[in-house]
Amino acid sequence: MLQFSFRGVLKPRFASQRFTPFCCSIATSYTFNSSSQSHTNSRNKTWDSNIQKPARRVFRSRVNGLLRSIDSRILAEGSDNVHAYIHDKISVAKFDNIYRSTMFNRLIHFLLERHLFKLALLVYKRMLHEQFLPSRDISLKVTAMTEILDHKADAFISIPNINLSASGNLVNVMVTACMRAGQMNAAERWLKKYESDCVEQGVGPDAAPYAGILQTLQEIQPENSGAVQATLYRMRSEGVAPNISVFNTLIRSSLVRREYTEAFGLYHAIMVNRSASLLPTDLTFKKLFRASKFLSQKRSRKHKRPENAVPPRQLFRDMVQCHLLRTGNAPLTHSNIVSVSCLHLALRTFMVLEDYPAAIMTLRAFDYFGFRPNLQTYLIVITSLVLRIKHELGHVCMIDQHRFADFVMHMKPREPPNIDVLERRIKLGETISGPARVGPETVAHLLGLGESAALSQSETAHAGRKRLPASIPTVDILVGATPLSPFQELSLTPLVRLLRKMMFVSLCRKAAGGKREGWDWKAAVGPILTSAKEEMWPDFEPAPESRRVARRRRRSVGARGSLPSSASRVRRMVRKQTL
Repeated sequence: MLQFSFRGVLKPRFASQRFTPFCCSIATSYTFNSSSQSHTNSRNKTWDSNIQKPARRVFRSRVNGLLRSIDSRILAEGSDNVHAYIHDKISVAKFDNIYRSTMFNRLIHFLLERHLFKLALLVYKRMLHEQFLPSRDISLKVTAMTEILDHKADAFISIPNINLSASGNLVNVMVTACMRAGQMNAAERWLKKYESDCVEQGVGPDAAPYAGILQTLQEIQPENSGAVQATLYRMRSEGVAPNISVFNTLIRSSLVRREYTEAFGLYHAIMVNRSASLLPTDLTFKKLFRASKFLSQKRSRKHKRPENAVPPRQLFRDMVQCHLLRTGNAPLTHSNIVSVSCLHLALRTFMVLEDYPAAIMTLRAFDYFGFRPNLQTYLIVITSLVLRIKHELGHVCMIDQHRFADFVMHMKPREPPNIDVLERRIKLGETISGPARVGPETVAHLLGLGESAALSQSETAHAGRKRLPASIPTVDILVGATPLSPFQELSLTPLVRLLRKMMFVSLCRKAAGGKREGWDWKAAVGPILTSAKEEMWPDFEPAPESRRVARRRRRSVGARGSLPSSASRVRRMVRKQTL
């Protein structure tokens, strides 16, 4: 079915290559001795336990630095000129520590992700020559690429006792590798063999191969909806229940084609059928937050917000609910649903929408889920405000018009906002933050608005843990002139305080020009925040654990400093430069 459905409409991006075969085969990869692998893992675990945490941090940082340097060299000089560079960097003289086995596995995975198959095979041969055992996943992927690129994709047929019914991940690797190499007939034979073995064994096929097919189709030709429909029809005929990877791929494909109604319809299907085995991940929410941000910017009349679109506040609430469902109402437990990068994207969406109460609720989620704010958190808030001020100052203002930028630029640090005082300053033309233009002084003024001489009890409660002195980044740090110290912990409180003042400014605009008669605009802030909290945070009964245990878990999370995605890599990179 693959060759008839896909071959005629696909134009494979990756041409097949022939490489020198070596000792690995599909049979040995499939029957890889799990006891040997567990022995290797236990040996690595023993080594890992014999060293101190600072040493492990240095070794891990060296592996991360190695991958970053190789990535930079590939981007600068291309993949054809990095062979000697890689082998020089991984030589025993330059990289000799107990993380050498981990380095090999991560480097091979790194090269396979970038489709540098020849380099991956050479590094794999060197790993075996040095008598390191690769992980099962790496062994399967390398063997699959070797067999396929040597036109031996049917090697398993010569082994009569092989059974693929319990090897959905192996079939996924082989089918997707065949598709990337342009061998659609081979991909079809692998999938048919897997489906026939499942029928013989009386088990249902796993969704992994079909999810891999959909993802590969998205990478090869994202606009090819016919092949996607053919794969979905095949899944239905085989009785394969889609997993979250399938849904994420379909949502991504719909968003690429600007079919927002279909994308949000898939999300509604996930939420209606959600269970412990089918929950959206952070990738799901990040795609939809990004779509909500795009639809709100009114860039084109062609792309209107669909009727089934989920509001960003509801998306945030769903994310919290799914995380609590996955963790058993233990918010500090990590999951694949809430991540720092997902919170940052939600924060950026609310800032673009100028929904500052929702942005405050998002900032408080960092401490609630046990994450630390980082420099990116500050950049999202400050950059959004600076862009709004720049946009408003670039337009001519009417005499009786009250702009957001005017109120912000006439506020004083450590001063409670007062609409009468601000209106008087605007009329008199008093200068508070320097010249009426956007620059470093604007950033400094916004940072000053987040400062306070003394913290209130409510602000202290939301400031998070303070094992180390929490601080505010300087203007030089925000613009990149001065690096942030890896031991400097940033505080959420200044950002929360700054956004509360932005809420006051929004109310000032509504109450300006004599429109505030009979309206207590100051008392309106509390109900606005309460409404945002009710919309975004579901009520739940926390898991039974004492405050002492919760506090200890918060400290352990902070001590690890584990931040997903790019935030973690940036922190490790900065930390490496200081060790």
